[in-house]
Amino acid sequence: MTLHPMLQDDNRPRIATRPIEFLADAILLALEDGYRGIQIHGRSGDGKTYASEYLSTHPQWLPSPAPTCWITMPRRTHSSDTVFYNIIQQSMQLAHHPRSSAIDRLTQIVDRIASECQCADSRRYVLFIDEAQRLSADDYDFLANIDDAVHLDGYRIFCVFINQSDDSRHFRKQMRRKLDEIPPQAVRRFFMAEHTFRGLLGVSEFAHALGRYSALEHEGVPFAAHFAPPAYEAGWRLENEAPLFVAALGELRIEKKLSGASDLPMAIFEPAVRRLLVRVAPAKGAFTQFTRDEVRDALVAAGYLKLETLRARQVNR
Repeated sequence: MTLHPMLQDDNRPRIATRPIEFLADAILLALEDGYRGIQIHGRSGDGKTYASEYLSTHPQWLPSPAPTCWITMPRRTHSSDTVFYNIIQQSMQLAHHPRSSAIDRLTQIVDRIASECQCADSRRYVLFIDEAQRLSADDYDFLANIDDAVHLDGYRIFCVFINQSDDSRHFRKQMRRKLDEIPPQAVRRFFMAEHTFRGLLGVSEFAHALGRYSALEHEGVPFAAHFAPPAYEAGWRLENEAPLFVAALGELRIEKKLSGASDLPMAIFEPAVRRLLVRVAPAKGAFTQFTRDEVRDALVAAGYLKLETLRARQVNR
C-alpha cells in the first residue's frame, strides 16, 4: 500500500474547480474570436498557477488536440531577446549552447513548436506564461517574433498570460504604462481578451470542489471514504459540507470586518480540506459530519485571516 496523496507534501490531488472551468471557457472564447492571447488577472492564492498548470497538463478541455507548454517568468534585471528566448528554451527542455545567438534560440523554439504541432496534427500551440506581470514591453515583441516565425510554418501560438494583481492600484498603473509602451500590433495580438480569475464563491462552487475528493480515488477507495469510512458508508459525502464552508466564511468576515471580494482562495481551501479530512475526521470516534466551528478553525489554521487582512491593506494603499 502506497502513502495516500493527501498525506504527501509534494503530491497534492489535482482537482478541476469551477473557476478552472471558467478559465478554460474564457480561453476557448478568445480562440474562437481569433485572438492570439488572453490576459488573466487574479490575486495571490486564488489558484491561477494551479489552474494554468492543470489546463496545460489536462488538454481534454480543448475541442481538438493541441500541444501545450507552461512556463513561469522569473524576475530579471536585464531584458533582451537572448535572455527571453533562453527562458523559453529551458521551459521546453531544449538543449542549447549557453552562447547561442538570439536568432539560433528563436529558430530552435520555432522548430520545437512546429514539430509538436505536426505530431499532434494541430495548427495551434498553447503557451501558458505564469507571472506575466513581469514581462517587459520588449518581451511582447519577442513573443511576436516567435508568433511570426511559427506562422511561416503554417502554425499559430496562443498565449495565456497569468498576471498577479494583488496590489490593484499599482497593477492598474503598471498595465496602463505597459500598454502605452507596447506597439499596437502586439496589443492587438495579446491584449484584446481578458479574464479575471478568482477563488471559490457560493455553495454550488464549494460543493463541486469538495465533491472532487469523493470522485478521486487512491487504490480504489474515494479520498473522503479513506479518512471517514463509517460515515461514508452511511451516506455522508464531503460535498454536503459546502453550506458549512460558506457559513463559516461569512461569520469570519463579519467578525473581523473584512471588506472586498469574499471568494475563498484555493491556497486556503486546499489545506483547510486536508486538515479536516486527515486530522479532524479520523480523530472523532463516531464521526458523522463536521461542525461549523471545525470548519472555521480549519480555515483560520490555513491562514485565511492573515491573507485577507493583507489583501485589504494592499487594496487600501
